Amino acid sequence: MFAKNHALLAILLSLLGGAAIAGPDIDVVYGDDIAHRGELAGELATRWSQSARSSELGGRSIWQAQGELAYGVSDFFNVGIKLPATRSDGRWRGNSAYLEAKYVALHADQGFYWGAEVEAGTVKPQGEERSFALEIFPILGYRAGRYHLTANPSLEFSSEGEDRGWEFSPKLKLAYQLSKGSAVGLEYHVDAGKLTNLAPRAKRTETAYLTFESQFAGQKVSLALGHGTTNKSDRWAIRIGVEFDD
Repeated sequence: MFAKNHALLAILLSLLGGAAIAGPDIDVVYGDDIAHRGELAGELATRWSQSARSSELGGRSIWQAQGELAYGVSDFFNVGIKLPATRSDGRWRGNSAYLEAKYVALHADQGFYWGAEVEAGTVKPQGEERSFALEIFPILGYRAGRYHLTANPSLEFSSEGEDRGWEFSPKLKLAYQLSKGSAVGLEYHVDAGKLTNLAPRAKRTETAYLTFESQFAGQKVSLALGHGTTNKSDRWAIRIGVEFDD
């Protein structure tokens, strides 16, 4: 089963890598999930969203897809590759790629933990110059009984265009474990603008998600229903992800 799943993942990665350009990757909250020493872990994700009427897309629907493959260098550190793609004007476009590294410090099952994920790559939005992108996701987590709180006070750097410089994009998740392998949760994502000149809330994109995670056919499946909370945000969003572990 694992070999077949990763064969499908490899096919998707090759298709995304051979497409033409991309938008942003699919945003998630990073916790303490990590590929341990010698393990290979993959993830497929897709996101549908209806853009804000006030945006350049004028309320149109956008599809995104993403393939990710990670290898555990140690029990606390993994490296990997992420390939996102976006469907617009009837075509899938995917001319971006990220290398990633993740570290999660040794911690107990309950209480506080910390770590970080760093992603670096190149992005070429349609009609724009290729740019270098760097994303830093601090990981701050706390478990208390069935509750799990995770925060990523994230920083994103772009070398070209209107997004040039550092931006602040914090995100937060609170999950409640229903049973072993199943949980419900709430997420909140904010694109707050330039780190040195944060945007007023009316000009930010902010999205709240209701999430559900469970085991299906031996794999972790996650579902999320999102709604924008500002006029600049996507009006609705649906995110689906499947994780394949060694």
